[in-house]
Amino acid sequence: MIEETAIVTRIADGEVWIKSLQSGACGGCAQHSSCGTATLSKWLPKREFAVESDRPLKVGDQVRVGLDDSHVLLSSIVLYLLPILVMLLGVGLANTFLPPAFCEAWLPELSLSLLLATFWGIHKLQNVLLLYFCFRPQIVGKL
Repeated sequence: MIEETAIVTRIADGEVWIKSLQSGACGGCAQHSSCGTATLSKWLPKREFAVESDRPLKVGDQVRVGLDDSHVLLSSIVLYLLPILVMLLGVGLANTFLPPAFCEAWLPELSLSLLLATFWGIHKLQNVLLLYFCFRPQIVGKL
């Protein structure tokens, strides 16, 4: 589990709104590439966001927020593998169903268009895909 320190900014409708407490020294460390805190700092937005919690917290409390390692792997699959699979599937379908003359002329453009369209779709749906399905942070404890 990757953990990071955050502060509770507000509590509303059973959700706790937190904001990451990033340290300025995090980017200058020699272990930056393999550090769990630096990895989680990249994932946590610079803005506040809501997490579900049943702990008794109040505004201003500092908490430890944890992210399961498998969620990072799932996010990587969505961000990197899904666009390539969509592109390859689209090219395969185009080769199967479109005339050979069209495929010879337009297959590179079609594959690039599918790849870019998938990246655009992930970008537009990132709040749903990543924050709700892949990126499920949880409050581990209160400091």
